[in-house]
Amino acid sequence: MPSEATSVIERVKRSLDIIEQIGATVPLRKVGKAWRGLCPFHGERTPSFYVYPEGRWHCFGCGENGDLITFVEKTQGLDFMEALALLAERAGVSLERSHSDESYESAEGAGRKRLRALNEAAAIWFYHQLLQASAAQYARSYLNSRGVSNDSISLWRLGYAPDGDGLSVYLQSQGYTPKELIEAGLSREREPSRGGGLYDYFRNRLIFPIRNLAGQTIAFGGRELGGGHPKYLNTPQTVLFDKSATLYGIDLARDAIKRADRVIIVEGYMDVIVPSQHGTRNLVAVIGSALTEKHVHIIKRLTRRVTLALDPDAAGESATVRGITVAQRAFDRTVAPVPLAAPGAPTNRRGEPKGLVRFEEQVDAEITVARLPAHEDPDEFVRRDPEGWRAAIERAQPLIDFLLDVETAGLPLDTPQGKLEARRRLLPVIAEVRDRTLADEYVGRLAQKLRLDKIELRRDLLNARRQLDREARASHQRARDDEASRKVAASADSASHDGTDSESVRSEGVQPLGTKYRQAGSDLPPQGYSSSSAIGEHETNPLAPEQTPEQTLEAYCLGLPLVYPHIWEDISAILDEGDFTLSELRALYHALAQEASAQSFVSAETFIARQAPALGEAAAQARDRITAQALDEGRVVKVARDAAYRLKRMRLNHEMAELDALQREAEQARDDTALRALLDRKRHLLSQRRAIDAATALYG
Repeated sequence: MPSEATSVIERVKRSLDIIEQIGATVPLRKVGKAWRGLCPFHGERTPSFYVYPEGRWHCFGCGENGDLITFVEKTQGLDFMEALALLAERAGVSLERSHSDESYESAEGAGRKRLRALNEAAAIWFYHQLLQASAAQYARSYLNSRGVSNDSISLWRLGYAPDGDGLSVYLQSQGYTPKELIEAGLSREREPSRGGGLYDYFRNRLIFPIRNLAGQTIAFGGRELGGGHPKYLNTPQTVLFDKSATLYGIDLARDAIKRADRVIIVEGYMDVIVPSQHGTRNLVAVIGSALTEKHVHIIKRLTRRVTLALDPDAAGESATVRGITVAQRAFDRTVAPVPLAAPGAPTNRRGEPKGLVRFEEQVDAEITVARLPAHEDPDEFVRRDPEGWRAAIERAQPLIDFLLDVETAGLPLDTPQGKLEARRRLLPVIAEVRDRTLADEYVGRLAQKLRLDKIELRRDLLNARRQLDREARASHQRARDDEASRKVAASADSASHDGTDSESVRSEGVQPLGTKYRQAGSDLPPQGYSSSSAIGEHETNPLAPEQTPEQTLEAYCLGLPLVYPHIWEDISAILDEGDFTLSELRALYHALAQEASAQSFVSAETFIARQAPALGEAAAQARDRITAQALDEGRVVKVARDAAYRLKRMRLNHEMAELDALQREAEQARDDTALRALLDRKRHLLSQRRAIDAATALYG
């Protein structure tokens, strides 16, 4: 029987008509058995976006594809669980846990719901204070002097916090408890020696409500207006608010970011509000000056093009450099076929590997930097020179040009010491660029600037890249060792209580990952396997009959790195999210990629425990699919490559079959424009399939 979590996902999708749901966003016209329209994910004049009544969609122009949940994720900038919850509400399906009567909402906790309502009530109170209180006159004058219009005050719901404890008194009169006010970060407890009770956390400050992607108020920022300190005060961390995972203005900028296919990142609240008034609406601000990987995970749901427009002072330039490094590491990688040297591989006349192919990672993002006039914040610049601001954004520098300027400023580049320091600063940054062509171009520019031999710098770059890889592996190994030690200690402690020989427990705990599953038997399901054959002859497939053989292989490819984490690099070098048809498996791939990027993957059990129930259930099933098999650990890398290449080929063959059917329909309808687009996509797929065939022929 399928799991409850999986059946809930399927019930949501089956309860909604995908044509009707997507048709509300994308105008569709029926062509043969499918429906066609202009792709919402890339600009096109010839429709290449197809929706199939059985529950799938595919764009043959840009390659995006998925199911209804995936479509909502991509069009609304939501993660898997947020999209599932939204669709479940439309479908009238309760997202219940399999082991209790609690819904996700109750699992989240009624307390979180109360805190959201509490923040909303506080935002309304602050807003009315700004509009009506006589004490807020200075705040109103300040906003006027900064060029903030009345419409913007209303749109952003700016507010004012007077001195005293008026907010605490008001919220308690609305039924909220002192404990809730403190948990929300709106109030503090006064010392008993000073009379006790609550006092307001924000006092004599201009208030900027901070909202999440869904437009819910989760926190506040306050600017001091009387010369006190600190100048800016934010809500402390709460169950709703994590500064490192929140972008100011994201709720209002979301649609503009998707339309422009670019996000502009600034530092301050005013740097978002004022440029928005002047027509630049695809802006968000980091709260504080540090861009984090959590911020990037929000951004990349909306766009892959980032422009950093931070303040043009020393601190701003430092934040920009950090932002570039974070963005490079946190953005997804795409894969491209490149030659791979291997022991015994045949070579061509130039000594290059022939035939053997690896799908190498490339950063799937375009990162640029807008250079602003000295001593002017973005809001000051746009008020003084709106056209100059727009030109600065349009002429934003590629990141390497910015880094070459900033990191070499002040260095004596005509001396050996200056050249050595410039290499030390820049080569590790270039080493993060895994696109060989782009990295080679950057090395060339650095060589030209430093007047050094390009071949010598290429060699240094290779060493820098190897050092980064060694550090990543060492960090990952430390995490695994720490987890293994914790498990050994826990097992030994348990053994001391139940009489088990603690030495034997300790020995079991430190054996290599996967050793206890090493048995005789087949490594991988045969080429024409059925859903049940992937997990053993006598094992019942927990997902049947929900999954097709193709989807069973998808789960198999994700289960392998859960049980054998060291093969994730081999899996991810061949497959990407688009190779998974089930949205929950895409979400699992994404979660695994995040953990690998942060070197935080420790064990399957820890990973599963971190996921939302529906994803945790799918991850557990993928893991169990592997542990139920008899895998020889010595062959697990080959098994992983074979499985990944097989899935990649199946995906390409499936898309080719769809293209053949659509091509016949276009020929019958004499639709030459559609036919040209389909044939272009077909040529692209054929080149990928040739690369796969060449690689798998040599891997055997």
